[in-house]
Amino acid sequence: MSKDTSLHMHFMNIIEFLGLTRVESLAGVIVFFGLLFGISRLPKKKFTFAARVLIGTGIGTVYGLIVWGLSGRTGVYAADLGRWFSLVGNGYVSLFQLLIAPAIFVAGVRLVIHTPLVKTETPLIKWKKWVNTLMLAVSALIGACLGLCFKVGAAPGADTAVFSWEIGEGQKITDSIAHLIPSGIGFDFLTGNVVGIFVFAVLIGIAARRMSGKYMDTVKPFLDVTDAAFSVITSVCKAVIAYKPMGAAAVMAAFTAAYGPAFLLMLVKMLAVLCAASLAMLAVQLILCAVSGMSPAAFFRAGKAAMKKALVTRSGSACLPDAQEALTAGLGLKKEITDEVSAYAISSGMQGCGAMFPAMAAVFAAGLSGLTMTPALVFGLVVVIVLVSYGITGVPGTATMAEFGAVMGSGITGAVNGLGPMIAVDPIGDVPRTLINVTGCMTNAIIVERRVRE
Repeated sequence: MSKDTSLHMHFMNIIEFLGLTRVESLAGVIVFFGLLFGISRLPKKKFTFAARVLIGTGIGTVYGLIVWGLSGRTGVYAADLGRWFSLVGNGYVSLFQLLIAPAIFVAGVRLVIHTPLVKTETPLIKWKKWVNTLMLAVSALIGACLGLCFKVGAAPGADTAVFSWEIGEGQKITDSIAHLIPSGIGFDFLTGNVVGIFVFAVLIGIAARRMSGKYMDTVKPFLDVTDAAFSVITSVCKAVIAYKPMGAAAVMAAFTAAYGPAFLLMLVKMLAVLCAASLAMLAVQLILCAVSGMSPAAFFRAGKAAMKKALVTRSGSACLPDAQEALTAGLGLKKEITDEVSAYAISSGMQGCGAMFPAMAAVFAAGLSGLTMTPALVFGLVVVIVLVSYGITGVPGTATMAEFGAVMGSGITGAVNGLGPMIAVDPIGDVPRTLINVTGCMTNAIIVERRVRE
């Protein structure tokens, strides 16, 4: 065997070790990581975070389509490079999967210990909680139903069943409820039972809050540790979210290399259905406002500034002062009631980011993974979304954390990687869902103010 032949064999062994079948694929991998490095160096002062995410999404999409086109019928390059695309993309998605359980636990405990302790709930507190919870459930149900109706996540033209009324083994409503019951904190962390984790966090928070009345000196270190842990987990979430532009590029490169242009149609379809769901939820909000004595014309006239700001800023918190001003100065409602209810709805009950979008994202991920939803799964999904919405109060990246909590908590963990594309289109989907957040907080305030006044 000649020296050149021996070197060639060693080189090919290295190529095979890297999971590649051709030398040309190695060049493609090098280009891929070069693109990721370039995305990471985008100037933050020149490009907003949302712009950088969309740039990453665009670069990953174009590169994935190039790989898909070069692969042709053989699919060699798509298979070779797809391993590396998926390694980075799925690895990034796994970071959110890793964070969701501890984030919900710490945020849940903190939510309870920072809730004022009252011996008897006032009508305002009762109505505020009930209206918030029911509106979250309605929004999640609309998102899930429209997603299933239009088969988001299913390949275009494929006769895929995304929903079935047939009740199989382990698919009864009692099975869904049993899955949500805490089974031990360690087991719940391992299985991703976010509902069980949240319930345990609430119990811990209630116990700590009760003890703080008589034994504050004893409990104070725990309260301080909880606040410190929340600050740390918030910082970790922000650090992971900061890599979204690169993660979006890797995710889109992986899916477009595998599915080609058809995958872009799937995403466009999902975004279109999300807009339709937003309009449907807005219609529900307007009907409830009308029942409460507030005409849709007055609602739009007073809340016009807040709605426009929601579409531009994509931040419910930034629009809250405008929404509160619309409720008091524009509609003449009691400020002490509407301010409390609207602020509560923005922090713990975002009907767009915390309910509708996670439900649709879960349906998309399930359809992409070939899973068939059942009535029990839809019921479990809605329950999980409502509870997770409270459990992630104050955690950065509300919509992203909520969608991971929805998928993991409802037991369809096999669809987690299907949430990757949601990260890529997050800045686009943030527009309609933020609008629903703002109109939702106004609707909640109108309903509660009318009920409390009566």
